[in-house]
Amino acid sequence: MNNKKAAETDAGEKKLILIIEDEAANLEMLRKTLQDSYDVLTARTGAEALELIDGYSGRLSLVMLDLNLPDMKGMDILAAVQEMDLQFRMPVIVMTDDREAEVESLDLGASDFIPKPYPRPEVIKARVRRTIELSEDRIIIGQTEHDSLTGLYSREFFFRYADQFDIRHDDLDMDAIAISINHFHMINERYGRIYADEVLRRIADNIRRVLEEREGIACRKEADNFLVYCAHRSDYTDLLESISRGAAGEGKDENVVRLRMGVYPKADKSIEIERRFDRAKLAADTVRSTFTKAVAIYDSELHESAMFSEQLLVDFPRGIEEKQFKVYYQPKFDIRGDLPMLHSAEALVRWEHPEFGLLSPGYFIGLFENNGLIKQMDQYVRTEAAKQIKDWYIRYGVKLPVSVNVSRIDLFDPDIVDSVNELTDQYGLSGRDLMIEVTESAYSQDSEHIIRTVENFRKKGFFIEMDDFGTGYSSLNMLSDLPVDALKLDMQFVRTAFKNGKNTRMLEIVIEIAASLGVPVIAEGVETAEQLFTLKAMGCDIVQGFYFSEPVPAARFEEFIIEAKERKSDAPMTPERRMSRKLIRDRMTYEALHDPSTGLYNSSGFDILLYDADRKHCTLVLADISNYEEISRNEGPEAAERTVRGVAEVLRHNFRASDFVCRLGVHRFAVILTRANIHEKDVISEKVKSLHEAYDERGEGSPDAELRFGIAFGSSEDISKDMMKEAEKSLEEGIL
Repeated sequence: MNNKKAAETDAGEKKLILIIEDEAANLEMLRKTLQDSYDVLTARTGAEALELIDGYSGRLSLVMLDLNLPDMKGMDILAAVQEMDLQFRMPVIVMTDDREAEVESLDLGASDFIPKPYPRPEVIKARVRRTIELSEDRIIIGQTEHDSLTGLYSREFFFRYADQFDIRHDDLDMDAIAISINHFHMINERYGRIYADEVLRRIADNIRRVLEEREGIACRKEADNFLVYCAHRSDYTDLLESISRGAAGEGKDENVVRLRMGVYPKADKSIEIERRFDRAKLAADTVRSTFTKAVAIYDSELHESAMFSEQLLVDFPRGIEEKQFKVYYQPKFDIRGDLPMLHSAEALVRWEHPEFGLLSPGYFIGLFENNGLIKQMDQYVRTEAAKQIKDWYIRYGVKLPVSVNVSRIDLFDPDIVDSVNELTDQYGLSGRDLMIEVTESAYSQDSEHIIRTVENFRKKGFFIEMDDFGTGYSSLNMLSDLPVDALKLDMQFVRTAFKNGKNTRMLEIVIEIAASLGVPVIAEGVETAEQLFTLKAMGCDIVQGFYFSEPVPAARFEEFIIEAKERKSDAPMTPERRMSRKLIRDRMTYEALHDPSTGLYNSSGFDILLYDADRKHCTLVLADISNYEEISRNEGPEAAERTVRGVAEVLRHNFRASDFVCRLGVHRFAVILTRANIHEKDVISEKVKSLHEAYDERGEGSPDAELRFGIAFGSSEDISKDMMKEAEKSLEEGIL
């Protein structure tokens, strides 16, 4: 650094220094010596000096301090400077003729000293220049050494100092600890950047306080991630509580800020320091989405998992090259008509690993997303799917649409639309043949960019499915603003609605809103007749799930294509395919499952529905027109049948859409109440009793019907009981 640069600020102005000297002659000599190179402030008393230091805080490049002042000790001023915030602290040159004071002042933080009587002007200038240079270099190093927001070490210096720490404490067991804030982006979103920064500073302050009690160092790695390297301990829950305490700030609920912590205890010092913290982070990530657990320990199980993941990453290039990744296809059926019709398929990848066997995507998709391999994986699946669509078209004359995933990472690729469009052109396909699935969560992250990219796909003619809807990211009123052509309900969303007595009302709401927007609904994870029939009754358009088929290799999927073609033709069928078609017809056709007179499910439908029902959370109601024979004998068969239809209407209108009303025989009915068991006994009993009145109020001239009812309540305490037998017994006893 040359003399001119040392004396000027970045803007080309002179740097500002303060001279504190009570003797007028000395003060004037120092001012004249330095005024050509610096802007000079002067003070002759301690009080005046402190006022100038406070007023010019952050602008002063240097203080020259005479220790002998009339109103206070120079050492007190030096101490005051050292107590200032680091970012405002300036270097101090002490001026004294007391040799013992020189040592004391250096211990208190002085940068240099100039002896009295004063040396030649050139010496003074050189010392001033050099002190400012060293201070500025120290500031630059400090800015890179420490995180500017929290004051903790930066990532690079942290790892360097951790290595040095190990050298100095070779025999000390150390823990590598990774700490993160759960859903920090939501804190930013809800409370703003300023509040979020305050949270980070409070956590950093807590970490510093903790480390004062034991050996260790810490850094803010990035965003909301902190690393701590400290002497081994076992009270990790207490440690996290100490670091979390007060992080939300005064007046805020503590649950606003929830931390998670991963610990690699007694870290192996033979592996690189960064890898030690990779293990701690791996542990922390295992409690990312849990509310009941906040601390996780890296153990042998996690180690094996990490080694397994590492092996998969190493094997990935070979897997692509050797086509170990196999695309499976799961059929989607259109259920809007009487008979479910093959509509399309979803492409799903499996890995036929030479060592580990067939791996489901749960083993590797998340791993590839975190390690930058997902784009290559997605492109591989899209290409294989496009080839398969063309192959089926050549061999069967059918262009079966297949949906493929475009990940959030793909959507940030500026060439993604052109890349997929070139793929469809290469295989003679349209955007309606190779459909695009975009997860609901992708729309919530940098939504403007994602929406713009999806809109570009649509402009090219691609059909867009919003995948995994119901995972909690989108509000229902956003649907009208999002560029989607179909809404795909997440399988967990569907399963949860039918599980443990939960209500399906939310499913109904979503389907109703989608219908009002003209967007078809696809339900994933349909596994039972109850789910299928309920979704169909709600107006769901398309379903996929194990009820029809698991994902299968292309060769097995062709059976569905052949089946679909044969339904549209009069070509003779082989016995095997006739059985396949009969199975679906027997299980699904409207005619096979419904009573033609009332439109209710018939006894075949009832058998399927009761078999699939959750016995813990359902109730069976039997209803019988006890005077049916009398009505038929006295008023004729038509009147008796009119009575049956009247009772059917009463049952249909007095139970929920999620309940199943069936006609079991000439004058006997059954209602399977889903998600209602013995805990709702009183409510259900009153509802059944009110059916007599509901029938009488019809006022349509129907013959008087004498109705009898029997009820069997489901219970988690006894799921093996025969509900039909119990309901029949109740009916015969005439309890209701």
